[in-house]
Amino acid sequence: MSRRIALSLPALLALATVPAVAQSSPSVTLFSSGQSLVRRTLTVELPRGTSVHPLVLGQFDPTTLALLEPGVTLEGVSYDPASDENALLRRHIGREFVFPIGTNDQVRARLVGMDPERWEILPGDVVSANLTPGVVFSRPGRLVWPPELVPGDPVADVTVTSDRARTTLPLMYMVPGGSWGATYRLFLGRTARFEGVAQLSAGVLNLAQAEVQLLAGEIGQRATPQAAFRLQEGMRASASDFSGRGVPSNESIGEVRLYAIPGRVSFTPGTQMVLPLFAPAAVAPELRLTVGGALPFYGGVNQFPDEMEVPVDVAYRFERKQGTTFGDLPLPAGGVMVYDTDMAGRVQLVGQGGIGHTAPGEELEISTGTAFDVTATRTQTDYTTTREVVAGNRTRTIATVGQRVVLTNAKDSAVTVEVREDRAGEWRVLTSSVPPVRRSSSRVIFRVTVPAKGESTLTYTTRVVW
Repeated sequence: MSRRIALSLPALLALATVPAVAQSSPSVTLFSSGQSLVRRTLTVELPRGTSVHPLVLGQFDPTTLALLEPGVTLEGVSYDPASDENALLRRHIGREFVFPIGTNDQVRARLVGMDPERWEILPGDVVSANLTPGVVFSRPGRLVWPPELVPGDPVADVTVTSDRARTTLPLMYMVPGGSWGATYRLFLGRTARFEGVAQLSAGVLNLAQAEVQLLAGEIGQRATPQAAFRLQEGMRASASDFSGRGVPSNESIGEVRLYAIPGRVSFTPGTQMVLPLFAPAAVAPELRLTVGGALPFYGGVNQFPDEMEVPVDVAYRFERKQGTTFGDLPLPAGGVMVYDTDMAGRVQLVGQGGIGHTAPGEELEISTGTAFDVTATRTQTDYTTTREVVAGNRTRTIATVGQRVVLTNAKDSAVTVEVREDRAGEWRVLTSSVPPVRRSSSRVIFRVTVPAKGESTLTYTTRVVW
């Protein structure tokens, strides 16, 4: 189905035959949300005044087409995203075509309309007794297309008004389907390092030797009517050679971060490409083992059954001070894969997690799962409640809750486990075997050291009001 916007009949009659071609390398910005912003300069003979030009832009969103030349105004766009024969016929209603008849004869007929096809056989063009002048509802023969009428991509008929004659037309538009994402690799051990790569998905992009930028950040979404785009199904790996390309430069623009890829990249619809985001950075990750609290964040506190096993969460923290190689890196949101080396020297995947957009100098913490060799059990050792009358004859409940957390370490080295309690409202720690550290009005932590091949016990009592 075609999508048409404000084309007048005089403009259609002035339609050029040969589509415009690119004059310079295109520039494209990929977004993680599944769209791309393409900027191109096309060779177009623009006369002074209003004219119509067939532009081979491929599949794109015609509502986003914008002209970047002062003095040139966009008047309208006629666009059919299909590229099959029916789409070509729709573009050439009113044109005469030549149909071979037999071995040496031919007949000329004008396309009158579509859906269904209607052809007018003109007087003087009849070469067969079976053909008489008039309109027929089927083709009078095999249709042979002139090569100049068959573009490689869908064509948009663009109507513009120019204040003077020009030979180029810079423009930009959005393409659906193209996207990118970041993936990171953390290698643990004595020579720990952090790597990042960008995966580019072409979607329906079909560009040669394009300058590429990757935009990291949240830019929101606009409400648009659904367009008749036909996206490519499936993805296939690209064999592009990125050797010697280097890593992207980056800059802050507006409230987002922009990465510029060195060199040029060619996009073929449906392909994927992977290239490094930055040079591998040496890091010193801090292992964080955490046990969550027993108190609900809001509402009443219930009495719990006997001893229960609770998970020990695993995370890796990075300080990332500005002025250091790793600290100065802006990190787009993406997945993280954590690797370590076994006793035989093999690299093994030991954890997976993700990060959000992380600005330079911002602390980074990657949660990767739960511990195997460090375990925890929690027991509610005491539970008492009282009711207290407050102003206006209202009552409140005060609970005194005792907890015991037993931490067991099967590793060959000591570890530190952070036990947390998170609670809103009025509450405090009355007693504890390890000094509490209040991180905020709602969080208290206990840092417990657990010896190698041993265990440690934390006990504490809280007073909670609701």
